[in-house]
Amino acid sequence: MVSAEDVFPESHVTLQRRIRDDWRRLLVAGAAAVLVLGTAVKFASEPFHVNRDSALFQHAGWYILEGATLYVDIWDLKPPLVYAVTTLLAFLTGGNMALLHVVSVAVAVAAVTGGVVLTGFTVHSLTDDGFAAVTAGFSMFVLTSVYAFPYAGLRPKYFAFLCAAAALSLAVEDRPLAAGTAAALGAGFWQLGGGVAALVVAMALQRGGVTATVRTVTGGLAVAAVTVLPFVLTGTTIPLFVEVVLAPVYGVERYTVPGRALAFVAELGPGVFLAPVAAYGWWRGVRAEWRTYWWVAAGGTSYLFQLFLEFQGAIELILLFLFFALGVGVLVARARTPSGRSLVAAVVVVLVVTSVYWNASPVTPVRDEVEEARDQFGVSAYENLPADPPGSPSMREIYWSKLQPENCHYRLGDKQKYFETATGGSVEKERCGQWPFDEPPRAWLVDAVVP
Repeated sequence: MVSAEDVFPESHVTLQRRIRDDWRRLLVAGAAAVLVLGTAVKFASEPFHVNRDSALFQHAGWYILEGATLYVDIWDLKPPLVYAVTTLLAFLTGGNMALLHVVSVAVAVAAVTGGVVLTGFTVHSLTDDGFAAVTAGFSMFVLTSVYAFPYAGLRPKYFAFLCAAAALSLAVEDRPLAAGTAAALGAGFWQLGGGVAALVVAMALQRGGVTATVRTVTGGLAVAAVTVLPFVLTGTTIPLFVEVVLAPVYGVERYTVPGRALAFVAELGPGVFLAPVAAYGWWRGVRAEWRTYWWVAAGGTSYLFQLFLEFQGAIELILLFLFFALGVGVLVARARTPSGRSLVAAVVVVLVVTSVYWNASPVTPVRDEVEEARDQFGVSAYENLPADPPGSPSMREIYWSKLQPENCHYRLGDKQKYFETATGGSVEKERCGQWPFDEPPRAWLVDAVVP
């Protein structure tokens, strides 16, 4: 009988065997090296640069320790778990904002590294293929924001990615209680993590029946209860609901389909070609063993619609890329020949390298043309936004100077300004979270749910 070694180049078989045998170490060390190196390079080029959103999250952690109330003194539409993290970090760093930023960057790097590693572990649990696991994990780096943004501070999307990857890994390992807990934690960092939570419940029903489903839901409800309880005890559930539930619904941007599609290309460049590669992997998996792989295709397809819900930058696509990576892993595992497996891995490497050039090179004529076309098809995301209050300090100034702003709207993002305009409010007020409608909350909610 002719062996694979006799038919295919020895290099394919030997390299894949080595990676397969040592996949855990290669995945963990490789992911950590990329994240640490990318962060170090960016941090060195822009020392102590803080992204506006990261500045809000980190400042709010310190501000809460000073007595501020989340969603009352601090307006934001993100769920509360990121503030639990930044408040703890602010406490541990003693109010030193430079140290808080450095520690936040380190935590961000650790969270993203964990997400990449768990993505690979999920693939290995599905396929029992170490080479596919490593390839899948490293395909996350086609999204350059994964390793190029943590230097600018903490963001809830990093934790949502970590929790989503953990939830899927635990679900595949048939640990429903832990999977439901991890999925709910992801939604507690970012609303879009709720898609993974729903998927994990469906997986539990298919894999373990009613018992597993109940355990999954129990884990999720426990997290939800612990998350909401502080707001119940402090009488701030209305501000929580107004800003975390209502405001994101109002804040969906206006767009044109061609404009969004071109924005997708402009942000990702050559990285867009990972989409058809992943989709082919979804199809191959479902066609071969649909009961094993259906959720990979379902999750990936669902998160593709995110392009039309929330897409202000490439980092918004991190959960979509999680499913892209899983699709790549399935495709590698189901390749018929060693050379075919190597080809998929080579495509990933090429896309990673060319994506770096697309985003880092000062001269990118093709990107300039794509961005010009995007602008031609684009429309204003919001209309009639109020101007910032006169003399408003920047978010970075607020962070570094440890200011305690007079107004609760001090991030002054477009979504919060639009929400206040749409509901008849103002960005110039000391306290936020007021119920914006004439009808009381309970009656309004009943009318909204029951036709």
